[in-house]
Amino acid sequence: MDRLKVGILFGGCSEEHPISVKSAQEVARHLDIAKYEPFYVGITTGGAWKLCDGGPDAHWENGGCRPAVLSPDRSVRGLLVLEQGRYETISLDVVLPVLHGKLGEDGAMQGLLELSGIPYVGCDVQSSAMCIDKPLAYIVARSAGIATPDFWTVTASEDIDADRLTYPVYVKPARSGSSFGVSKVSEQAALLRAVETASQYDA
Repeated sequence: MDRLKVGILFGGCSEEHPISVKSAQEVARHLDIAKYEPFYVGITTGGAWKLCDGGPDAHWENGGCRPAVLSPDRSVRGLLVLEQGRYETISLDVVLPVLHGKLGEDGAMQGLLELSGIPYVGCDVQSSAMCIDKPLAYIVARSAGIATPDFWTVTASEDIDADRLTYPVYVKPARSGSSFGVSKVSEQAALLRAVETASQYDA
């Protein structure tokens, strides 16, 4: 029986790049290669795409990976790999994105996968975009009758009235993943610094 061809996307341009690489290494460690033929596509922090024949090892960004892109053309349904000045086509049966954060789990990559026509694992464009946006996710959850913590969304130009809050509070980027930029604030004096930290990671 032919093995299922799986494209595994990892790396990415966000601050969560190293976490994504570790996720791909775990996939490589546990994937049943008797059933699946993996194609590991790493995305550098600068946005370059590379097909890594050796998998997501510690030196993949500087190793023998080949330039590659995921084609949005549905007649291809796979990768275009640059080889000696010419593009080789590799068809894929499914894509497993193990990208984290901005441009990975915010709907951007999901949109490209929808264009490509290749089935993929995980949330679709709409749910990915909603879930990466914490205020929007809270609003949608509340409208469905799901209890959420009280929250306050602060814009970059907004004056912050620290007196309106009951401490401790948690400050986090509105659109980011993992725990980057998250702070527990126990007193008013630390609030502005926490907001500045969170803003560094917000999209």
